[in-house]
Amino acid sequence: MEVLNTYRRALLKLLKDGFSPYDTNEQTKARLEKHRSSIDTTEKVVKTIKKTSKWTVKKALDFALKQKESDWSKKSGESMYGHYKRFVEWLDENDLLDKDINVLERSHITYFLNTLTKRQTKKEKEQGLKLEPVSPKTKNNYRATLSVLFTILKTERIISDNIVETIEKKKSTPKKNKPFSNKQIETIRKHLDVHDPYLRIFIKFMSYAFLRNKEVCNIRIKDIDLDSKRIFIGTKVESQTAIPIIKELEDVIRAMDIEKYDRNDFLITRFGHPAAWDIDADNKSTHFGKRFNKNVREPLQLDTDHTLYSFRHTAAINIFKSLRDTGMPHDQILFKLMSITRHKSLAGLKNYLRDIGATLPEDYSDIYTIEF
Repeated sequence: MEVLNTYRRALLKLLKDGFSPYDTNEQTKARLEKHRSSIDTTEKVVKTIKKTSKWTVKKALDFALKQKESDWSKKSGESMYGHYKRFVEWLDENDLLDKDINVLERSHITYFLNTLTKRQTKKEKEQGLKLEPVSPKTKNNYRATLSVLFTILKTERIISDNIVETIEKKKSTPKKNKPFSNKQIETIRKHLDVHDPYLRIFIKFMSYAFLRNKEVCNIRIKDIDLDSKRIFIGTKVESQTAIPIIKELEDVIRAMDIEKYDRNDFLITRFGHPAAWDIDADNKSTHFGKRFNKNVREPLQLDTDHTLYSFRHTAAINIFKSLRDTGMPHDQILFKLMSITRHKSLAGLKNYLRDIGATLPEDYSDIYTIEF
């Protein structure tokens, strides 16, 4: 019986494949070739259907952007929209914008990232200056934005794979800002009093409140509470946090007569007093960075590693050494300093202090027992 069942299954398969007991060998061969041809055609049609869709590259990316942009903060949104806009421009220049989304390949994204250059000003274009490639960090930021958008398209089954996430990140070495010596701080202070007193006010906010450039630029009059001695700011990692106003900073703020200005005015502006200054924080920060380079770094011939951030590092080193000189135990120094610099973890604070050279050991010459 088992043998008969085997024969039965074999005969059914042959009949299904196109064999006929009434045909000659030539007729059967012709029918099989026709059958296989129809199967190949069907497979090609199916594959073609899979490779095409109703989504053009532009339509798909616009859809992904609308799905995600509501989740971005204003700062992140401006940056990511800039990445999106520049990618769309490149797609348009390369006749890819109106193609089917499935036509876009990993090699397209890689080429876009590898050929990114810094934006030039009108003056730089007129001078015919050579285009400079963007930093690895900037390339990684573009890659991250595009990966977010393609992840949405994959989740919505508009595409089958996120072709961006397989692209390796570029190795990036963060720029280190060198702290100043006490002598350099004294020289800078005297120089600013003569050549740019207002920039010194900006620096005091960075040094006494441990604020970043952009955080100083974003302070409005309404964010300052002199009665409780607090400034409310949005930081890099929090939507809002309170910063204590110490005596040195309180004197600076009171001298600015902030009660004369509108509550919504920005405290520090390019005008030299509180005012409406409705441009993004990046441009505001760039203004003061260029101002520091022109009025301080270049005339005093400081290193390029000396930036506005160097004042924060110098302040952290000064406080660390002052606490250490009191004989305070090391662990207590770290906890005290952590509340001032607002690091979120002891490990983060330790790494920061090590990077800026605050925890270098004292002279240990007397430990050696041999001479080299």
